[in-house]
Amino acid sequence: MKKRVFLLFLFFSVVTISGNAQDLPFLIDNKVPDSIRLQDYQTVRKKFFALIHNDTQVVDTLLLELYGKDLIIKATGKNDHLEVSKFYITLSNYRENSLPTIDYVIGYTTTHNLDEFYIEALISKALYFIRIESNLEEAYSLAQEAYDKNQHFNNPVIAYTTKNIMGVLLEHSGKFNDAIKMYLELEELYHTDVINEIFKFNTDQYIKEALTEIQYGLALTYFKLKKYKKASEYINKVKEYADISGSKEYLSAYLGLKGGILIRKENYTEGLKLTNEYLDLSINRNNNEFSHSYTLQGIAYRGLQQPEKALTSFLTADSLRDIAGSDYFFSDLKVTYEYLHNHYKQTGDVTRQIEYLNKMIAYEEEYGKLSQNIGDEIIASYTLPVLLSEKENAIKTLEQEKESRSIGLILFVILGVLAVTFAIYQYRRRLKLKQRFINLRDTYSERITTEEMPEEATAVTLPVVQDHMEGALSHIKPPQLEKIQEGLDSFEKKALFTSHNVTLKSLAKQIGTNASYLSKYINVEKSENFSTYLNDLRINYVLKELYNNPKLKSYTVAAIAEEVGFSNVKSFSTHFKRVTGLSVSYFIKNLSSERDSFSNEEKDGVINLTDRVNKAG
Repeated sequence: MKKRVFLLFLFFSVVTISGNAQDLPFLIDNKVPDSIRLQDYQTVRKKFFALIHNDTQVVDTLLLELYGKDLIIKATGKNDHLEVSKFYITLSNYRENSLPTIDYVIGYTTTHNLDEFYIEALISKALYFIRIESNLEEAYSLAQEAYDKNQHFNNPVIAYTTKNIMGVLLEHSGKFNDAIKMYLELEELYHTDVINEIFKFNTDQYIKEALTEIQYGLALTYFKLKKYKKASEYINKVKEYADISGSKEYLSAYLGLKGGILIRKENYTEGLKLTNEYLDLSINRNNNEFSHSYTLQGIAYRGLQQPEKALTSFLTADSLRDIAGSDYFFSDLKVTYEYLHNHYKQTGDVTRQIEYLNKMIAYEEEYGKLSQNIGDEIIASYTLPVLLSEKENAIKTLEQEKESRSIGLILFVILGVLAVTFAIYQYRRRLKLKQRFINLRDTYSERITTEEMPEEATAVTLPVVQDHMEGALSHIKPPQLEKIQEGLDSFEKKALFTSHNVTLKSLAKQIGTNASYLSKYINVEKSENFSTYLNDLRINYVLKELYNNPKLKSYTVAAIAEEVGFSNVKSFSTHFKRVTGLSVSYFIKNLSSERDSFSNEEKDGVINLTDRVNKAG
C-alpha cells in the first residue's frame, strides 16, 4: 500500500496545482531575494513547476518555497485566486506538516468559488491522511467527496486519482469486491486514449509503473478473495514489468504473492521456493510483511510434513507480528495461532497453550470487529464460545497440576523473586544511568576548563592540506580544502549550527564551496554524514550550555530544542539520547541536583563544581 500511495502522491504533485500580500499566511519567513523577485512572473512560474518534476527526495524545498512565496504575492496582487490556489496546493505536497496549508486552501477555494481546486485540496488532504496519519476512514470520505464533486466537471485526472485512492483504501479495509470493481475500471482506461490525457505530463516508464501498481492491487485483492487463478494472472503481469525494468521492489512483490498463491493451492514445494527467495531478497520490508511470509513458510513446511521447521517458522511469524504491533491482523494469522496452540497442547505446556488461546480469542474479537465495521468479506474461523470454553478447561487443568503444592507459598516466592529481580534491575539501571551522567559531567567539566585556559594553551592546528593530496579528498584542490577547513572551524566556533535554516547547501554557500565537496569533506574528516555532524554539534553545545547557563535548565525541553536549532522536540530528544545515552529530562534533573548539592557544600566552606570550573583558568 505504501508504494501505491507514494505513486499517487508523486503523480498528483506533478499535475496539480484578496487582501494585502504581506498578510498572506503559511509562507516561508525568509525574504524573497532580488534574484527571484525581479524576474518576470512567467519565468518564475516555469521554474517553480520545473522543480517538482524531480524526485521528491531531492527537491530543493527552500528554493521551491521562495519561488512559491514570490508567485503567491504577485498572484494575490493581481487577484488571480486560481493561481494562488495552485501554488499553495503544490507547496503543501512538499511540506512535512502540510495539513494547515491544505485546510487553508480548502477555505480559500470555497471563499472564491474555485470548485475544481477545492476538489484538488480534498485529494491532497486524503493523501495526507493516508501517508501521515493512517486515518483510512477519513481519507476515503475525502476521496469520495472529491470524486462526487468532480462529476460536474468530468476532469479525467481527478477521476483517475480519486478512483485509485478509493481502490487502495477499499482493498486495505477488506471491501474486496468493491476494490476489484474500482481497479478494473482503472485498468480499462489504459486501453483508451483517455490515459494519454491523464498522464500527459508523465513518462512512458511512469505510466507502465502506474499500470503495474493497478495490476498488483488486483492480484492482491483476488488473493484475499481466494480467487487464485485471477490472482496468478495479474501477479504474472507484475513479474513481466519487474523483468523489463529490473526493479527489485516489483520482483519482491511477485515472489511474495506468487509464493503465497502456490502455498494456498497446496503446491508447497514451488510455493516454499518462491517464499524463501522473497525472504532472502535484499530489499527493505517491514515486520508486517515478514510476519505474513513466515506464516506462509510455516504452512508450506506443515504441508511437507516437516513439523520442526514449521514450528520455527510459526514462532518467528508470531514474534514479528508482536513487534509490528498488536493492531496488525491478517487472515493467515489464525493458522499460526492454531498450530502453536495445538503444539503446546500436545506437549502438555498448559501455560503456553493458554497464551495462544488468548491470542486466538483476541484475533477473533479484533478481526471479527474489523469485518463488522469496514469489511464485507472477512469470515471468522473460530467461535468465541468454543475458544472461551477451551481456555476455561485449560485453566482448570493448570490449577489441578498445582493443587498438590502450596499455592500461597509459590505465589509468595514468585512475587518475591520478581520484586527482588525488578529492584535489582532498577538499581542497576539507576547506577548505569548515574554513571553515564557522571562521565558526561566530568567530560564537560574538563572541556569547559580547557576552553577557559589562555589561548596559547588551547591552540588548534588545522589539518595539513597536503595530507589529503593522495587520500579520499585528493580530487579537491588544496585551496578549496583550506577554505572548507576554515569555514567549518568558524561554523563551529561561532555556534552557527544553532540556526534553524542550516542545510548542506546553505553552509556550502556560506563557506564558498559546493555541497558535494563539503559533504565529502565532512564524511572523511568528521567520519559522519552532514546531518549527524550537525546534530552532534547541537547536542554537545547544549550540554556545555546547560553547565554554563543555570537559566537554561529552567526552560522546557521544547524551548531548549528551539534554542539550539532543532525543528521539534522528538528529533532533539532522539539525538540527545543517541549522543549521551540519557533522556533530556533525566540529565537536567540530575544536573540541577548536583548544583543544589554543591551549593550546600559551599555553605560549609567547600567550593562547588561551577566555581572550580570557572576558576580553572
